[in-house]
Amino acid sequence: MAFKKTLLAASVAALLVGTAMSAQACFTVVVGKDASATGEILVGHNEDNDRRIITSQYWVPAATHKKGEMLVYEPTAAKIPQVEKTLGFWWTQTLAPDGYSFSDGFVNEAGVVVVSNNCGDTVEKDESVNNGGIGYGIRRIVAERAHTAREAVDIAIELTTKYGYTHEGRTYTFADRNEAWQIALLRGHRYLARKVQDNEISFLANSYSFTKVDLSDKENFIASPDLIEHAIKIGTYKPAKAGDYSDFNFREAYQPDRRRAADWNKQRVQTFMKVMTGKMPEDHNAIPQSIIPKDKVTVQDIQKVMRAQSDQVDRSVAGWHLYDLRDIGNIDTHDSVVFKMAHDPLLTVAWRSNARPYETAYVPAFPLAGPAAAQSFMDPKTGTQAQFHATAEQLGYSIDRNVYTFVLAQQFLDWMPDLREDVIEGIEDFEKSKAEQLPGIESRAKTLATVDRERARRFLHEFNVLNYNEALGAASRVLQKAAQWDVFVTRDTLSLSDEKGTVDVVLFSKKGFDATKLDQSVTEFGSAWSDGNDELNRQRAKPVKVAFKDVNGDGMQDAVITFPVKGAVATTFEGVNTELFLFTKVNGKPVAGYDTVKIVK
Repeated sequence: MAFKKTLLAASVAALLVGTAMSAQACFTVVVGKDASATGEILVGHNEDNDRRIITSQYWVPAATHKKGEMLVYEPTAAKIPQVEKTLGFWWTQTLAPDGYSFSDGFVNEAGVVVVSNNCGDTVEKDESVNNGGIGYGIRRIVAERAHTAREAVDIAIELTTKYGYTHEGRTYTFADRNEAWQIALLRGHRYLARKVQDNEISFLANSYSFTKVDLSDKENFIASPDLIEHAIKIGTYKPAKAGDYSDFNFREAYQPDRRRAADWNKQRVQTFMKVMTGKMPEDHNAIPQSIIPKDKVTVQDIQKVMRAQSDQVDRSVAGWHLYDLRDIGNIDTHDSVVFKMAHDPLLTVAWRSNARPYETAYVPAFPLAGPAAAQSFMDPKTGTQAQFHATAEQLGYSIDRNVYTFVLAQQFLDWMPDLREDVIEGIEDFEKSKAEQLPGIESRAKTLATVDRERARRFLHEFNVLNYNEALGAASRVLQKAAQWDVFVTRDTLSLSDEKGTVDVVLFSKKGFDATKLDQSVTEFGSAWSDGNDELNRQRAKPVKVAFKDVNGDGMQDAVITFPVKGAVATTFEGVNTELFLFTKVNGKPVAGYDTVKIVK
């Protein structure tokens, strides 16, 4: 076997219509324009998913399509006729081994934002759909066709009514420069949409937030025709007075209380309330669907919310800085974004993290100007084809794919508290400087746009690219600083079916570093991605034996650590070239490194 060293050495999934649905933990905040410090609608969203997630940013140009073209997304979903002309859009892709139907984010050239939250565990489980129903298509078709948030609601209703929704329950947020709407979809053909009021902040984790519903208010509510009658029929709602539906509560009628009471829902909305109001209601059913803030809300206020962590979580377990599912910014937050919806969509700003927001800076960009080419490793057409048919190669580790620089850096930071504190301080300085720079950039772009909008777009694109490069450079420096130790896995492949085998991992000594001082009691080896329960991968292998020998002939004793293969491959996927981490302590100091292997059946 060729001797190999790494250069740097330093995700509940479920199946639905043949593809994986997104995990249980997302969080969304919508600030009405009258509640916003800038007079612009703000949308904050954390996209949380378990296990291996590869993100890319694309600009998909506006297009003209041939008559008869059909849209095909999930293999078992309905085929949907394409329209003649589609809008261009910024697409944040969530690429996963099984394919994710409910996680991608969009901003189209009309300035319409699309995000969503899993609100599963509803009373609707067996409702029928037509021709396979619709799932992923909701978000993508809205991005291609909607010129306003209100039109996005109409499109979602039309698709849900015609095809039927495949997921058990979800809330979509659509926003533009003038208004924001949220629509709760149930499996089958039922829905409820609500307009976010200009003076309020709407928020939700992963349960329905809509409470009292006035269906006579046609400007602010849109519901499927039999929404209330169906709830009465199935026994989840009984009006206090026959024929008077003023006491109808959507979330109580269509979602079991256990979903709202679950700690990873309850504590996240409690944390939001504490950050924004200073108070934390104990009764989860007393938490409203929205609040009216005392003070005007800034982008930075929403960034603070999206990073917020529950004070009810014990962070002291085994030396890890744990990102619990009870945190708004948690272990599976792979994409966090705060939108500032400008009057001119070209000037809409997206502050986006490139990994967990608590360990990664929010980087401002103008979505309609397009992302840096380096923010993706496929073209949009290939990315679309890969959404539900990703190959092992597309999902495999490669440091040439910039997303891994951000992901690897955060894996080290979880285990290295001193470095994490330095990074957080640097993030604060970066974001402050960008916030100060942004008004000048917006002003210059406005001036250019009055003369030549394409020239203004190119100017903003350059801003996007330079900001991304700056953030990438910062992550690279973190990774190089963290990568002080060489780790070598003595096998090129590991098998998912190897229940009893072992693998040797070498931690090399070097001048000033004695690997024989390794603390076996805190040593782990395996995937640094989360497990299928959105938690720290607790299945990682523990040592069964440690020996000391000079492996590379430099006259120094190295640590050769033997691990069970079973734990080493936990939460990995067949066929994927995977980075596996060694976490340990040497002389009491946290040490981490990784090497790559191919996972086989």
